Amino acid sequence: MRIIRPTTRGWAVAAGAVIWFAVAVVNRSFLPFLLAAGCAALVLTSFGAALLSTRRVSLERGPIGEAAAGRGVSMPLLIENRANRVRQAFLIVEDCPFSLECRQTVVAPSLGPRERRMIPRRILAMKRGDYMLDRVVLRGGDPAGLFLCERRFSLPRKVLVLPGIEPLPELNIRRRRAVVAPTGTPFGAAGSSQEFYGVREYNASDGMRHIHWKSSARLGRLMVREFERHAVASVAILLDAEARYVSGRSYWSNLEYQVRAAASICRHAAGLYCQTAFATGGEREFILPPMLSAQAEWDVLRCLAALRPGPAPLAPAALRLGEHLPPDSTVFCLSLSEDEELRRALDVLAEHGMGVRWFCAAPESFRNERRLPDRRLNRSAPNRKRSPGRPEPVLLAPGLPLRRVLSDVS
Repeated sequence: MRIIRPTTRGWAVAAGAVIWFAVAVVNRSFLPFLLAAGCAALVLTSFGAALLSTRRVSLERGPIGEAAAGRGVSMPLLIENRANRVRQAFLIVEDCPFSLECRQTVVAPSLGPRERRMIPRRILAMKRGDYMLDRVVLRGGDPAGLFLCERRFSLPRKVLVLPGIEPLPELNIRRRRAVVAPTGTPFGAAGSSQEFYGVREYNASDGMRHIHWKSSARLGRLMVREFERHAVASVAILLDAEARYVSGRSYWSNLEYQVRAAASICRHAAGLYCQTAFATGGEREFILPPMLSAQAEWDVLRCLAALRPGPAPLAPAALRLGEHLPPDSTVFCLSLSEDEELRRALDVLAEHGMGVRWFCAAPESFRNERRLPDRRLNRSAPNRKRSPGRPEPVLLAPGLPLRRVLSDVS
């Protein structure tokens, strides 16, 4: 689809042609007529040049890189000149709703005959979510700049922007007790933890990456490294997304802060030999029972990317997930309020032997998004008597680094 329209300069030249023609008619003078004819010829010639500027030019999308909030995403475009003449520079415009400036513009340099060129684009993604990109506009024109010609290409592509992730090297995840055999030695399983136990003969259930090649070459048969099973831990992440407690729609809101915290914990757990479980409310309830963290990571991050606030509370989902958790699990509760129903649900989990770490991002602390970051970390709610054995929330504020918040309570 092509759209052509005059620029401000084009309107000025066209108006000049009309004015000079009127002067020539009134005064019956030849010079104004020549000026009017020259302006009219320039307008017609520029119109034709602009109309042909985007003809026989194709545009395609290149491979889109991994997108995460707070990071640049590579979104190259492939432009091709199919004509046997030189093309002047173009403007390429596309709406990218996940960036700070929704409309992104890049200059494509002039193309030689039959030239095919990759136009690199790196766009800073700031808003997580699942987006559908479609229309890309190619803007050309005439050399005089009197007309602007737009050609619109439909290039559909889905882009999943994951939430931002911060490294948590000091996050301590409590480990489960050792499982000991009647002989007094711990049960072993190849690949179950990072603690080396010994070398044994390979069997069909072992992974190839645990093969001990030196021992295999020396003994003439496959041998694998064995690790202690007791190092396996269980981590559960509870995320509140109830709409009435969300401070706003900005990416500095309390919900976005907690989403980043959940994604960071999930990524940290994925680097360990442990299990991860996840539950959230919001637009709809989502529960992921415990599974190996490396397998659960993508499901959790994809859910966090598409998470929207809604009416579903967190407490019922937390209780349903608790039925699947081992009694020695570590539970990270990321809430938006100190809801009494959620407090009772966390008390139930604590009574079953789970270590509950509760972090609350109240909307009152995140409403004024433009104020200077508050570096204070409130250990618990004010004016409330702390009950022994019961989980109490750590009150969060804008600007607190996740690395400090989560590690201080580990």
